[in-house]
Amino acid sequence: MLTDKWWFWVLSGALVAVAALGSAHYRGLAARARDLALKRRLVEAGSGRRIDTRPGGFWSDLSWLSLLLGVWVAASPWIWGYDHVHGAVAADVVTGAAVVVVTLAGIVFPPLNALTIVAGLWLVLAPWIVGYGDEGGPVGLSDTLAGVMIAAFGVAALSAAAKRIAPGASMPIGRVRRSIGTENERRP
Repeated sequence: MLTDKWWFWVLSGALVAVAALGSAHYRGLAARARDLALKRRLVEAGSGRRIDTRPGGFWSDLSWLSLLLGVWVAASPWIWGYDHVHGAVAADVVTGAAVVVVTLAGIVFPPLNALTIVAGLWLVLAPWIVGYGDEGGPVGLSDTLAGVMIAAFGVAALSAAAKRIAPGASMPIGRVRRSIGTENERRP
């Protein structure tokens, strides 16, 4: 079990720190991906709306944390040493991979972030639905905590996406103006 090793926790902490420091780069890449999707007309802002493609501040996009948690969930059976528990490996690897894929797709297609909420809620319940939650130790706890956080970051991603949609820029609209005299002459 990796959790018994001191170096594992140092390495995990270093990975999270590097990811936090690199989150600005991630937000820049995500903004460029959204801009490219708009230019190639993969997505539309909707009538009278525009999508802000500028990268925001640190708290504007926390989906990088969902990526880390997806990898954590996929590796959890080996991290916590329950890789021998029937059902746990399949549930964690499939769900963790799905979280990573859906989070990356949610950069360009924000409504997909709702699926990360579903995946997070699944992780909360999976240990008991699949039947590996009563194995003892960190088996159910790891998935439950990761699921709660993934669902919370999915809600945050949907909220951030909604904030990027703004009313469109004012544009000149041509309209024929009727003169007052002409309008009155038409009335009976």
